[in-house]
Amino acid sequence: MALHWLFRIGVFMEFVGHGAAGWAMKPAWAKYFMVFGFDEHTTYVLMPIVGAIDVALGILGLVSPRRWALLYCAAWGLMTATLRPMAGESFWEVLDRAGNYGGPLAFLILSGWPRTAHAWTEPIRWRPITRTALRNVAVVLRWITVLILIGHGGYGAFLHKPLLLDQYTRSGLTSLPAVGSSVMPGLGWLEIALGIAIALRPLRALVLVACILKIGTELLYPVTGYPLYEFVERGFTYVAPFALFLLTPYLNDPSSKG
Repeated sequence: MALHWLFRIGVFMEFVGHGAAGWAMKPAWAKYFMVFGFDEHTTYVLMPIVGAIDVALGILGLVSPRRWALLYCAAWGLMTATLRPMAGESFWEVLDRAGNYGGPLAFLILSGWPRTAHAWTEPIRWRPITRTALRNVAVVLRWITVLILIGHGGYGAFLHKPLLLDQYTRSGLTSLPAVGSSVMPGLGWLEIALGIAIALRPLRALVLVACILKIGTELLYPVTGYPLYEFVERGFTYVAPFALFLLTPYLNDPSSKG
């Protein structure tokens, strides 16, 4: 039951936050529309429409989730993530946004793959789940956690992303004694190392550290003056490691039936 509601909240955050960026007509979005050949005028006409669809999907995911919508959300999330390198950004962006596509996929696996057309459209309700299904959900959660850590870590360790530097400077991290300008690559390598460690062995303590670290790094958006939707739209960046943290004891308990 806890996982079911965590995933509802995750979908809500991801798509309402992403949709809010469309409503705000975020300038950085323009180049993604232009990948499809849209001119500037058409791009800014479409942005709030796309945003409204995302918000509607997020609300549906919280209030009355449907399997068809989760499949659409996973495909849409993957498409929007892969648009970034197509628009000239780095491949780290695709990894960092693993929650966009992996989160709805995990929810779909938890809910059970539909066997009839009606099952695709009916509301998803909580039901007992097998240990095998839980293990499959855990695999997806594990790799979401790994990819978001390595992707975000790559910004600092390799890319030296200006946005990150701005956040660290505004928050005072670059002014820390004995750390200074090395804080960005240092945190980047820490995230990459943590991601690799969880890929090799997802210990509960490591997963909890990942959850706390990701909440902390993404909170820098609103703390340093960026729009709140930047934090909200990364819902599964926090939900995935937290859900994995909760799920791990059940997978390791021989008496648990799932």
